[in-house]
Amino acid sequence: MKTNLLKSTFIIALTLSLFSCSSDDDSNTTNNTNNVSKSDVINNYGDIVYQTYLDSYNSAVSMQSAINTFITTPNQTNFDLAKTSWLAAREFYGLTETFRETNGPIDTESDSWSLGTEGQMNAWPIDESYIDYVASGTEDYANNYDSIISDTTISIDQTTISGLNEGQNDKSISTGWHAIEFLLWGQDNTMPSEDLPGLREFTDYTTATNADRRALYLQVATNLLVSDLNALTTTWATGGTYRTVFNDLNQDIALQQLINGAFFIAGDELSSERIIAPVDSTDGIGGLGQEDEHSCFSDNTHRDIYANAKGVYNVVFGAYSAIDGASFYDLVKQANPTQAAALKAAADNAMEKVNAIANNAQPFDYLITLESSTDSNFGVVMQSVQALQDWADEISASATTIGISL
Repeated sequence: MKTNLLKSTFIIALTLSLFSCSSDDDSNTTNNTNNVSKSDVINNYGDIVYQTYLDSYNSAVSMQSAINTFITTPNQTNFDLAKTSWLAAREFYGLTETFRETNGPIDTESDSWSLGTEGQMNAWPIDESYIDYVASGTEDYANNYDSIISDTTISIDQTTISGLNEGQNDKSISTGWHAIEFLLWGQDNTMPSEDLPGLREFTDYTTATNADRRALYLQVATNLLVSDLNALTTTWATGGTYRTVFNDLNQDIALQQLINGAFFIAGDELSSERIIAPVDSTDGIGGLGQEDEHSCFSDNTHRDIYANAKGVYNVVFGAYSAIDGASFYDLVKQANPTQAAALKAAADNAMEKVNAIANNAQPFDYLITLESSTDSNFGVVMQSVQALQDWADEISASATTIGISL
């Protein structure tokens, strides 16, 4: 069982929320398939995107409040609450990742409505020494920068740290979820079998060298993330800048874009970049790959994986929270019930395999030490990869049945 108090408290809370890993998936397929139109699906998708971003924004505001409380009164209790708030907010953000690769505002930069903030919000993996001090002897995987926090000639403000993001290479990350995560947990320099996250002391914000700059950095990075989420929420609101653009698209283009986001996360980003990559990585303590897991400082990758997959499920079946409307699945079922059944079976299988990671007694960074992507018999981690890629194949085949080519 998990022994870390923060993890235990968080997991108990999650079982009482809308993120139940074992009981919520089937409820997403109860939509009425009578006379479902493409317009219905597009409108319902827009509602889901907006509500998911709104929930992510609101949870990030709660995190911001907890972090501000800690900065004002830095003690162990407030430090623990700040970390718990990051975990809670991270859960909602994970659901939004299926809205990427849809030619939408989060990851486009060339249109008047573009925000292009995905990398600023969620870039990883990171060379943590770019931001703050790291333990001696970890330079092989943490790199060996003169950190931003230690360089007192660098101003710590939103414009400066956003301008420094990926300033040297794609791992020199200065902003977003994982920068905040590192500032809260610090490096995870324990062996995966110990089932411990990073062990940063709250005294890094009181008596340690650069305590004031570290606190300011944590606050500024958090404020920037909240601002970015607010912009996404506003643009996707009814009447918002991008929501209007999206609603005016040719219906087949809008459908292609929303389906492609689900296809991309299931078949590429989650299965390959976020699961296979750490399985085969040798970065991190002991050469065991944990430096390349998504939330490597907090050991929250198992929840990232679940939330990403659940976000795909929400899009495919048109349901999230109180929203339950016309879906991609409904269109497929109208066009080809056999293919719809294959899509549903693949989706359920993928969620089952992902839940085997999310609910596992062993942490993700330990599970990846037991497997390789070239094994002849896959364990729970690579089984999830296979299931996610099979699901992506069925998403693509299903799109074809309604005249959409991915």
